[in-house]
Amino acid sequence: MPQGTARGLAMGGAFSALGGDPTNLTQNPAGLGLFMRGGLWLSPTLYIPTTQTTYNQQTSSDSRTHFALNHFSLIFRGTGGKNITQWTFGFGYNQEGFFYQNATAQAFNNRNSFTQAIAEQAEGIPDTLLGGLPALAYLNFFDLGAPLGTRGVIDLANASRWQYRGVFSQGGIFQEITSQEKGRLNTWAISGALSYQNRIFFGASLLIRGLSYSKLYRLREIDEENRYNGQNSTTPADMVTFREKYSSTGSGVGLALGVLVEPVDFMRFGVSFTTGSRIRISDEYNAEMELTLDDGRFNTTTFKDPFQYEYRFVYPYRTTAGVAFLISGRGAVSVEADFLDYRTMSFSSSNYAYDRENETIEKSFGTAVNVRGGIEWLLTDEIAVRGGYAYFGPQRNADGRKYYADMTQPQNLTSLPMQRQFFSLGAGYKAGSFFIDIAYLLGLYAQKYLPYSLRDPAYAPAPVVVIRNQTHFIVTTLGFRFGGS
Repeated sequence: MPQGTARGLAMGGAFSALGGDPTNLTQNPAGLGLFMRGGLWLSPTLYIPTTQTTYNQQTSSDSRTHFALNHFSLIFRGTGGKNITQWTFGFGYNQEGFFYQNATAQAFNNRNSFTQAIAEQAEGIPDTLLGGLPALAYLNFFDLGAPLGTRGVIDLANASRWQYRGVFSQGGIFQEITSQEKGRLNTWAISGALSYQNRIFFGASLLIRGLSYSKLYRLREIDEENRYNGQNSTTPADMVTFREKYSSTGSGVGLALGVLVEPVDFMRFGVSFTTGSRIRISDEYNAEMELTLDDGRFNTTTFKDPFQYEYRFVYPYRTTAGVAFLISGRGAVSVEADFLDYRTMSFSSSNYAYDRENETIEKSFGTAVNVRGGIEWLLTDEIAVRGGYAYFGPQRNADGRKYYADMTQPQNLTSLPMQRQFFSLGAGYKAGSFFIDIAYLLGLYAQKYLPYSLRDPAYAPAPVVVIRNQTHFIVTTLGFRFGGS
């Protein structure tokens, strides 16, 4: 998402060439060299995310409201000599990523089941050696007596080949999937900038990224039509519920370097490079499986201890270039673009080789170009109005964006536009050293995932979950300036 103050967000975050705003802390720090006064900025933000989820051609929606501090900064400015005419020091943070999503997908599935997907995962593995999710399912069982015997979420169907069968293997069940995500990626910046004869500006920022993320996921399958009732070798099962909880925290360090040039009074150019941060992440994961029979009995299995992982994730580098035009001292127009190569993302750990995961990243992700633009106009010396637009190109390549909307016709592929778009408006008012800015952003984004996967053509393919996000941002920046002229 665009970053920075309400002024920066109202202009689509396009400040790499325009400069003069705390948005430059994490986006071309050379722009800090244009500050004529220091100041303090605080930006409380109201988020209203709405999700529309489509699953097996059924759609549901959800909307929530959240409040957070999106931006904080403190800027100091000092004067220099003949060539280095001034310097600027800045400290603060921008919220680079806001993760909140409450999505519910539900539909009748006449073709396959999550339990059969677990059975496929277990195939070829002796029951005494099962681990992870297959073990969680296999160890959840009841002794139903003759003639059914022992029945569980997955059962051994062929001991000689170690083949398993899911309790709802033939489909014909109602599925409900809920996913609750929340978290943020904050970037703290310690920045400095120099002005050379008020024409060329150099800047650098030490970026300290902090990640906090959690997810609650539940997949429930219900035998609403009582197809599984103990007859025809079926298990008299009413419902299977799988729940998992995942949390992640991490931190890492990166560097941003930038140059801004003002060759003439009405035009500025900016170029910056941000290194790919190496983030050290700690994860914790736990899950449980619940099987409920037609007579109301239920059994729950869970992992004895949560799984804990530590690994490193390399965040992709970013190159940015922009141009800004100043209009008769009354306004400005700014346009810029980023280039990112998401194929450079990777995982690594001292006790696990992420070869498969890194290979998937290289095959599924590609390069992306982000474009931002904004305009500001002074109605009076105290009042300004602003507008902007930001386009963030899809991270996945063309093949990674393809999906089938109808699982009964998987050959009919369509492409999901996975770019993120932000439309923004805003205004500002200043009275002496104090000022207030406000911005409204509308963010649009779409994503997809498979809740499970199947190989056997008798059951495959699994349905696809498609989530379309629409988020409203209302950002207010309060602050005051000090020192300078």
